[in-house]
Amino acid sequence: MGIGISVLVVFIVLAVILKNIISFGIKLTAFVILAAALAVTIWVCSAQPDMHKPFSINTIEYLFKINKDGSLTTTKQITQTVTKKDSEGNNHD
Repeated sequence: MGIGISVLVVFIVLAVILKNIISFGIKLTAFVILAAALAVTIWVCSAQPDMHKPFSINTIEYLFKINKDGSLTTTKQITQTVTKKDSEGNNHD
């Protein structure tokens, strides 16, 4: 009976140690992947900061109003945002 309890205690201790080793390995792997992604992002942003062409964004909003007689009035509003470069290379919004 004493040997069975000893083996059970050793098995539980080994299982806890193995869990901690695997958990640490996963944390270390995630940290390495996160650090590599951060380094690549910083490198790309510093090496090629102008990766896209000037662009424009159109925002379309539909406003609905229910009148007292039950009819529906619709208003369409378009907002355009243009990002372009001037002759000196500065961006303007």
